[in-house]
Amino acid sequence: MVTGKLRDSATRTIDADGLAVAPGFIDNHCHDDAQVTWDPLCTFSCYHGATSVIIGNCSLALAPVRRGNEERLAEFLSYVEAIPMEVLRTINVSWETVDEYMDTLDKRLGVNVGTLIGHLAVRHYVMGNDCQGRAATPNEVEAMRGIVRDGMTVGALGLSVSRNRGHYDPQGVHIPAIWAEESEIFAIADVLSELGTGTIQSGGGRDAELQNRLMMRLAEATGRQLVYNNLGQSARQPDAWKEHMALVDEAATKGIRANPLCTPNSTTQRFTMRNAQVFRGIPTWHPILLVSDEEKLQAYRDPEVRKKLHDEVVEWKADLPSANIPRRWYDYIWVGETMLPKNTGLQGKSIREIAEAQGKGIIDAFMDLVVEENLGTIFLQGASNVDKEAMAKILNYPNAYIGLSDGGAHVQFHGGYGYSTRLLGY
Repeated sequence: MVTGKLRDSATRTIDADGLAVAPGFIDNHCHDDAQVTWDPLCTFSCYHGATSVIIGNCSLALAPVRRGNEERLAEFLSYVEAIPMEVLRTINVSWETVDEYMDTLDKRLGVNVGTLIGHLAVRHYVMGNDCQGRAATPNEVEAMRGIVRDGMTVGALGLSVSRNRGHYDPQGVHIPAIWAEESEIFAIADVLSELGTGTIQSGGGRDAELQNRLMMRLAEATGRQLVYNNLGQSARQPDAWKEHMALVDEAATKGIRANPLCTPNSTTQRFTMRNAQVFRGIPTWHPILLVSDEEKLQAYRDPEVRKKLHDEVVEWKADLPSANIPRRWYDYIWVGETMLPKNTGLQGKSIREIAEAQGKGIIDAFMDLVVEENLGTIFLQGASNVDKEAMAKILNYPNAYIGLSDGGAHVQFHGGYGYSTRLLGY
């Protein structure tokens, strides 16, 4: 360690009384892959003390990309991370390889940017349209390994994969990374083991770890540090964080570096039924989310559609492993702002409270309001990290890493950039 002494007086003195003086934060989970091309500061992460950001998470990336496939690759990022295609189409994609993408960024940066190689992008580059629908051949896997090796050689920080079964493309099909067999993931991650460098990141890692300890197995097989999303308290599975923590402890005891990320943020989504991510993956609801506003209204008026929705997400008559909502989702979605003056009294009330007050079923009460206000009602959803006792234990847990801002993503609905400010101040 190098030490020294400051002998001269400062030219400027800042009164930091009552403030936190800290090194720059590493915003360890962002989706600023597109934003950084026009915003070298990666706003708003920098406003909360982040001097470094990590992009290319959850298998999503903008490189490598073949000429002519730029829009299709951007669609995956757009739909999963709620970044409008109108924005992504403004990018001048002048690169093809990971090396060229990093060189493009390096010419104009205001913060440090670390890049992960996205499995989705690599799979799409190698397999084209076949990246969704089948397993990769041995030759295709070897080609993917070559791309990862090249990217790591030129300075990428590592590899990102995904097991998040709630991630779809705009057509309602799972993103390419979800179609990969375990053997493919292990094969491309093994490149990092061979090189003796790099981090592995995984979206959807929590469910995969709880299901079959995939994160632990992948970290052990490669010997690399693995981080994944995420350790948190969820209304959908209120005690799952305890089971999850026990698995992480088991890995740590064995010296396996498979660590979840966690955030001090209580996630609240703000949305209308014109544009909602909340109900993706539900068989009847998902197609409705993709059609025009007039078609949405027609569907939401239809008694048969309402009955199907009731069966699927109120009675839960079908097993819906991809549903992103808790069983009692109507307790965690409430009215934020109404369009019609006569409905002002509904503000602050949950869907369940409205249904009970009106003597209606959950779906009928919800859809009656949505249709009456022409899809304009602003709803709020808060179903994660709301238990203060659980969060105190999670944030003090030594085997989890705090961060997970998701910067650049979902800004239509919520923003987690301020996790460091919330951690220090609250």
